[in-house]
Amino acid sequence: MREEEIIKMLQKLGLTKYESLAYITLLKLGISKATDLTKESGIPHTRIYDVLSSLHRKGFVDIMHGTPRMYKPVNPEIVFEKLKEELLSDIEAVKNALLELYKSIHGEDIPEIWTIHGFENTLERAEYIIRSARQEVLINTPFEFLRLLKDEIKKRKDVIFVIVSNFEEIPEWLNKENVILAKSGGAPWLMATWIIGDVDYALFFGALPKDRRREKFYSFWGKSPKLIQNYMHWFYTMYFDNSEVIKPVEYEKLKKPFEIANIRTLITILKQAGLPRKIEVIGHFVDTREEATIKGEVIEYEYTSLTANITIKDEAEKEWKVGGLGSYFEDVEGEKFIVLE
Repeated sequence: MREEEIIKMLQKLGLTKYESLAYITLLKLGISKATDLTKESGIPHTRIYDVLSSLHRKGFVDIMHGTPRMYKPVNPEIVFEKLKEELLSDIEAVKNALLELYKSIHGEDIPEIWTIHGFENTLERAEYIIRSARQEVLINTPFEFLRLLKDEIKKRKDVIFVIVSNFEEIPEWLNKENVILAKSGGAPWLMATWIIGDVDYALFFGALPKDRRREKFYSFWGKSPKLIQNYMHWFYTMYFDNSEVIKPVEYEKLKKPFEIANIRTLITILKQAGLPRKIEVIGHFVDTREEATIKGEVIEYEYTSLTANITIKDEAEKEWKVGGLGSYFEDVEGEKFIVLE
């Protein structure tokens, strides 16, 4: 990278042009006097001391007192690791403050959905969903696109995958205990692509592009639990439930405990694993909105195109009806389902 490009990047991080130039020059020279820095960098003598003092305050330079005063560059790895932590902390604080401001006025999360242009950008977003998921990934896509996600899928053994595609056969890299596979019914509309990670991110688009149209290709990216819970519902009722399961989850091989975000994914696993199963649910009581934690055994479930819930018998033999996000008929709205054994 050229020096001019480095200076521009340092300026983006809050350094002035003279500060950037002085730090780069110090890295070249090592411990130096202010006069040496002036000669080498071209920074005016009348400015050099103010520049070095500012770099010292920002953590880029150490001052060695004496006659003459010497200046030592701080190791870039130390400087930028600290700067990264501070920036991430500041970004998180500002984000939370703005979200609280929005919620105080509107009383809900900001729904986000926007257009992603270009096939490569779409592929990058799909890979990001798989990398960042903590609990589950739902995928409905032609095998042509699924194959492009092979490397990212192979890396994840700690999340549940539910994948619908036009499989000819089960490839070796999908023959894992944490993967559920279903073969689509073959209708063209079933081959729209949906990739959903937990209740955090969703990506969707229609037909795959021809090579000459890849730059003009676009997809849609969503980030909002309220939106994504609907996408998850559609994934199951439109795609998975109209497809043939060709590989169930290998429940006994799964490392436990494991977490699930969506009630329909949980019931899909329970259908294949059998009941009863020990579970812990974290969420809210539907009537009072107070926080709820229910621990016990799943003794039955209900799964239709309109409803999905489980019945848990706790240690006191009391039965609780538990649904997913947006529940209103059940006793508890589950936000996290932890399968214990």
